[in-house]
Amino acid sequence: MRIRTEFEADCPPDVAWRAMHDPRVAAELYAPILTMQPEQAFPEALSTGTELRARLRVFGVLPVGAQLIRITDLTASSGADWPRTMRDHGRPLSGPLALLTEWRHEMRISRSRASEHRAVWTDELHIGGAIAPVFRPVLALMWRWRGRKLRRLARSWQ
Repeated sequence: MRIRTEFEADCPPDVAWRAMHDPRVAAELYAPILTMQPEQAFPEALSTGTELRARLRVFGVLPVGAQLIRITDLTASSGADWPRTMRDHGRPLSGPLALLTEWRHEMRISRSRASEHRAVWTDELHIGGAIAPVFRPVLALMWRWRGRKLRRLARSWQ
């Protein structure tokens, strides 16, 4: 099952690409409802080879599971600068989402056709397993939340 959001960010593509690799941006996405607490300190930036584990808590208190984050950056196959893709090969390690048998998360930045000073951010999650239909509505709502939050955050990125 695919869950996808796409929006035009009010910042240039290279700025959106840097923000995508900023662990503070990742941590802000669901706050204050869901907090992400890494087992070790967040690295300065997420990049190919980054692997970390984070605990997820509702309002910073109620544990809801742990997540493995494993990053690979991909470049455009044509040799062009855009689009660029970050793939998270991680997965839920514990909690309700660990019941899913498939978890593929990919984020892509491309140049807006309307303006070279704006970026198109595509955020796509593929989930699978017998329980996936139960989780899809909740994750779709979370992805909509992510999109709105990212759009709002993008206004301040430089």
